[in-house]
Amino acid sequence: MVSAVFDTSVLVSAFLTRHQPQGVSSELLQFVAEGKIELHLSADIIGEALATLVRNRRAQSNYRYTSQMAEAFCADLFDLASIIEDPPPTPGAVPRDPDDDKIIACALAAGTEYVVSRDHDLLSLGAYAGITMIAPEPLENSLHRTWRR
Repeated sequence: MVSAVFDTSVLVSAFLTRHQPQGVSSELLQFVAEGKIELHLSADIIGEALATLVRNRRAQSNYRYTSQMAEAFCADLFDLASIIEDPPPTPGAVPRDPDDDKIIACALAAGTEYVVSRDHDLLSLGAYAGITMIAPEPLENSLHRTWRR
């Protein structure tokens, strides 16, 4: 089984494309629900996703969702993922964006193989302490080759 941390960009995208069967991020979340990806998150990561969804009024209008729908989605993430409680800080892990250090901290504490992200600051690392930074599309393609033959 693949072990991963999804960053905020992937979680937000999964929520926004939840009704689109071809949505890569939502499909990755479906792989989690099917037990094909072991997802690890922290409360900070889920909180950032919720804040992003709730404060973006334009996205709410374009994607026709309410703050309550975003809250329900994020509440479900606590049940879907393995929650890493208080991962040890990793200051300086992402020099270009220290706010992303929490993603690396979660992945290190969980011992994951991947951080799945669309964030250029994370992807520019390539890898960190043996954890591969990967965009959703290459991971989805790899999983399709493995499980959906």
